Amino acid sequence: MGGTRRAGRLIGLVPETSIHRAMPTLTLEHINAMSPQAFLAALGGVFEHSPWIAEQVFSARPFASVAALHEAMVNAVKQAPRESQLALLNAHPELAGKEAQAGALTSSSTAEQASAGLSALNREQMQTLARWNREYRNKFGFPFIIAVRRHTQASIFNEFQRRLANDGEAELDTGLEQVFLITRLRLEELITAQTGSET
Repeated sequence: MGGTRRAGRLIGLVPETSIHRAMPTLTLEHINAMSPQAFLAALGGVFEHSPWIAEQVFSARPFASVAALHEAMVNAVKQAPRESQLALLNAHPELAGKEAQAGALTSSSTAEQASAGLSALNREQMQTLARWNREYRNKFGFPFIIAVRRHTQASIFNEFQRRLANDGEAELDTGLEQVFLITRLRLEELITAQTGSET
């Protein structure tokens, strides 16, 4: 599976709205038996607006666990060229940014940001995040990404301020690691292992 491939022939069979629509909990048995179209409809939105990742791992079925599925997806990203990795990072919304204010986030991002209290910031906090969002994007060329479900509102602010001091290469790698954590949590929520416990 070459890292240069993007959404291709299979993606054209899946409407964009179905890729990002909230799905019922699935089992690994179901995932492993899916057609290409169903697989992309179920998993194409796990990585934000990047269904090419699910497309690349379809042929690796059957997956023995959620962890094995996620590892295959992570490897597809790691093997992709830097430009594709940057595009993946740029597919993510800013924290409490213009997409959130316009109600344009995916359902997953909406729930994640709300879980950390980012939908209930006061005016001063909003202004601080807006300033940091601008500074971060101007410095690194992509938005600040953090697995908000593993953080409190206070720790998100602390991490944002700390990471603004990083260099570009280190922060790109950190951003990807956060994407991998976010998507692992999404998969664990979406897929129930056949035994009910195996991940």
